[in-house]
Amino acid sequence: MAENLTPNITPKLTPTVKDEPKARTMSFPDAIKEVMRGKRVTRISWGNKDYGTLKDGWLTIFTKDTFHRWLVSDGDMEGQDWTVAGEEVK
Repeated sequence: MAENLTPNITPKLTPTVKDEPKARTMSFPDAIKEVMRGKRVTRISWGNKDYGTLKDGWLTIFTKDTFHRWLVSDGDMEGQDWTVAGEEVK
């Protein structure tokens, strides 16, 4: 009787590369959509202490411990560092 000459080979498992989470930033139009959904938005460059929201039907910014009507700047509109306030950016 012929012996089984096939070696017992255990397959080697290759670890899969995990995708790193991407930063959850957005453009100004996307930020305004979030405001319209009732969320507060902020910019990373604002240091997460100021935020924009709707208040009494007006686009409003909370800064210096009070609300002001938000006069959106060109920098705000061109910014790509918008986030939903209170959500962790990874």
